[in-house]
Amino acid sequence: MKKIVYIFCAAAVLLGTLQGCQKKAEEAVKTVDLRYRASDSYDLPATGAQSFTILVASTDPWTVTSEHPDWCIISEEEGEASDPELVHTGKAAPTTIRVQYYDNTFLDDRTDKITIQSDYWVGKVITVNQKGIAFLTIPESDLDLSVEKAGGNYYIHINSNQPWSARVTDGDWISITDGASGEGVGTVTVTALDNVAELRYAEVTVYDRHEVASAKILFTQDGVQLVPAVTEVRAGFDQLSSELEITSNTDWVVVKASESDDWFTLENASGKGSGTVKIHFTQNNDEGLRKADVIVKNVVANPEDFQVEKTIVVKQAYKIEPVRVVVDNDELSLWKSDWANAPTYAKGVGTTFVGKARLNRSMAFGSYTFRWSNFVTDPELGGPRIRHWFCFNESCELKADIRPADVKVSFDFNAAGDGNKPSLNSYTAIDDWTQPIELTIKFDPSGAEHCHVTYLVNGVEAGSFDTAPDLLRSVTWNAGINMYFGVDVAGSALCEWYEYTAPMNWDE
Repeated sequence: MKKIVYIFCAAAVLLGTLQGCQKKAEEAVKTVDLRYRASDSYDLPATGAQSFTILVASTDPWTVTSEHPDWCIISEEEGEASDPELVHTGKAAPTTIRVQYYDNTFLDDRTDKITIQSDYWVGKVITVNQKGIAFLTIPESDLDLSVEKAGGNYYIHINSNQPWSARVTDGDWISITDGASGEGVGTVTVTALDNVAELRYAEVTVYDRHEVASAKILFTQDGVQLVPAVTEVRAGFDQLSSELEITSNTDWVVVKASESDDWFTLENASGKGSGTVKIHFTQNNDEGLRKADVIVKNVVANPEDFQVEKTIVVKQAYKIEPVRVVVDNDELSLWKSDWANAPTYAKGVGTTFVGKARLNRSMAFGSYTFRWSNFVTDPELGGPRIRHWFCFNESCELKADIRPADVKVSFDFNAAGDGNKPSLNSYTAIDDWTQPIELTIKFDPSGAEHCHVTYLVNGVEAGSFDTAPDLLRSVTWNAGINMYFGVDVAGSALCEWYEYTAPMNWDE
């Protein structure tokens, strides 16, 4: 009996298991295959909006509904299921639904949501933005107003179909004396005080009914204009000259604050209207930074006339001795060899680069000189072409190549943007290739941010240019350099050493 009881128990367990499996099979999760074609959103004008279409097919009945059926017309708001096999294989013929919106006759924009759904499954929610009829415009001629020295009344003409307001948002010499707010078409009257001083600016902002700025009107009042391009001029220790640009509408003069500052002179130190002053320097052989002030001021006929004075700081660096680096095995370990071949070092000789040997490393800003020798040409492939890349941001590169096969050193650039490469002689001829060649890329300050770049071959200037916001704008003072140098294609050359000259600390 005991054995029989055990058999019945086992059967009961098995039967229960089978019944459980049958129940789960009957309760399989229902799926819906909903397919549609529609954009995520639509932007419509206030009036005359074109209709758009939505394509829908599903294995179950479907609906397309709007949150605002009072101003949205949907041609087919529901549809029947299609053959599941055709839907799954993408062969079901979809229903084309046309969606049309009534004109929005209200001032404000409005937003609708269209939902595509089949059974429990929400396939997509489409956002429809429709503009309102509100507008606020100001003639282009009113957006930039020139004000006479004597001041007076000036007018901003507003064309609108909504409430608006105007406020002075910059400048204490103008005020709104009429039309500070209104609705529809209107005029804002702005009164300007007389000006006995410098040319000056002010601004009025016009706001719509929601206090959103719709337009800014610039006021420029005539006066003495005397605007130096920079407030600080910087020069290298052996830099011969620099320039100071002045924007002006009057006679002006530039003078030294102290005539005892005899380490620089001023050329074209007076002018009428805009002009450029040239500053000439003597070499700074001292151990400290030179610093002086120059004064830019307008020329006055009478002592009581308004006098503008702008102070420009002139700084000249002292000589910083270069640090010479032999490209030995310790130095090679700091660089990445990123071409097919690796350079090899021989003690007391230098580092040999064969074709397709190049090093890459992030380097500190400053001036660099590379000394190369032992130029060997491959009898079949030619070369060598010794390449130097000084890479900055935004695909900006300064490039210099030593090219024995072409008997020259060449210079080129990759510039950030089109048509903004520096104007520079593209090469320097070399007569004697049995002697080492020292190639230098030297950085001096240009203004207080950008750089005067000089290429030198064996210590002789081969060309120079100034970087600027619209010309190699990434080459700024103290910018990091991603540096590459090596031999391209074929042949070989020996790098004996390179020298690094650190940049000046201009605030010391």
